[in-house]
Amino acid sequence: MGHTPRCELVIRDVRTHDGAAFLSVVGELGLKEVQLLTEAVEQLTRGQGEGRRVVLDLSEVSYCGRDSACTLLGVCWGMEVVGIRVVIAEVSAMARLAFESTGVAEQLPLAAGGG
Repeated sequence: MGHTPRCELVIRDVRTHDGAAFLSVVGELGLKEVQLLTEAVEQLTRGQGEGRRVVLDLSEVSYCGRDSACTLLGVCWGMEVVGIRVVIAEVSAMARLAFESTGVAEQLPLAAGGG
């Protein structure tokens, strides 16, 4: 019997003074969950016009694969191209390990003091 990753996207659609939406990820962050996260970002920012911004809280990620870390970087870059700024505010130790082991830690859009 194989291990099934568990991830729960907790969406806090809280608008700050600058219009940012917040998404929290709880559990394991695999490729499937990165896809779900991408879809959630698209839904939250649909129809908002210019200057869309999403803040990700990864402080409760219990596992993040190397492939997921690289894919998440690609998602951040891709969102930037279509006018959505994705910022990572908090990072768990497990997610940070995946980011550092793949070399994407320095390239991810981490908020000042995030992690």
